[in-house]
Amino acid sequence: MILSKREVRVLAAVVDIYVDTAQPVGSQTLALKRPLGLSPASLRQCMAKLTEKGFLQQPHTSAGRVPTIQAFRYYLDQILQLHPLTRRDQSRLHDHIQPEAGDLDQVLRRAAKTLSSLTKQVCVIMAPRQDLARWQQIDFVLLKPGMIMAVLVLQGGLVSNRLLHTDHALTADELIIYGNYLNSLFQGRTTQEVRQEIIRQLDNAQKTLDAYRQAWELVAEAIVDHNQPELFVGGASHLADQPEFTELATMQKLLHLIEERSRLLELLDKTSTSQSVSISLGQDMPGLMGCSLVSSAYSACAWPSTSQGTLAVLGPVRMNYARIVPMVDFAAQILSQCLKSRY
Repeated sequence: MILSKREVRVLAAVVDIYVDTAQPVGSQTLALKRPLGLSPASLRQCMAKLTEKGFLQQPHTSAGRVPTIQAFRYYLDQILQLHPLTRRDQSRLHDHIQPEAGDLDQVLRRAAKTLSSLTKQVCVIMAPRQDLARWQQIDFVLLKPGMIMAVLVLQGGLVSNRLLHTDHALTADELIIYGNYLNSLFQGRTTQEVRQEIIRQLDNAQKTLDAYRQAWELVAEAIVDHNQPELFVGGASHLADQPEFTELATMQKLLHLIEERSRLLELLDKTSTSQSVSISLGQDMPGLMGCSLVSSAYSACAWPSTSQGTLAVLGPVRMNYARIVPMVDFAAQILSQCLKSRY
């Protein structure tokens, strides 16, 4: 829908004030806080037209007006001007997402905690899918006769530990040979490709006395089929600070969403292929009316199209997008750089 220049200016001002205050905006408030060169009467008339067009709504007869989802979408697409991150914010993100400190889980937990602290919203990070991550190295450690620890390291810092039980009397030297053999075959290949090759080799091994048959049997157990990537959530307590979520039923619904995880993963998965920051509003997320998800993909290795995770901020539609969008974008870039630098 086409808006006049005056309507665009008034809508932008109403959205900005509403984001700051979480209160309905009246013409008198608008005239005081945003000197647009219009009288209160002209502002009322313009706001009435915006209401007719579906951009504003009036919660109560005597109250001011609040932006609709349609208004926020128009604001995001046509009006929003992003603010460059302050050096302080950039430094905090750099300092708290360190590639040399801890494993991938620790890095993602720190990133979620830091971003939620800076945005005062909930931060959700989906780890890269292991099916599409590339093989770095596997090691088999003999714990005791019949019990082996398989440690699979994937490019980008993904690590999978699995306890294996075997009836074969394998020695530590044999396990080293098996690990070297598998690494020579699979380094740089995705776990999805590896799994397909394991099936083929085991089928062949049933018909022959292959010297490496036991190696194939071990790696078949070590490659776990992860249906869902891991999810890291930070700052769930910030939900209680938002006026939109003060009702118990709304709060319970959001907390249930965070605990359920599968719906969050579904939402994040839809944005994982985007090449830039994406913003999903209430109507894009069934059951989450009044919420917004600002998300960006990050890459855990040198092949971004094959091993991506997603970083997102979840909060009310009334978010400070001018600050949060560049922060999500910057955090995703830093996370990608940190993870790529490991391998």
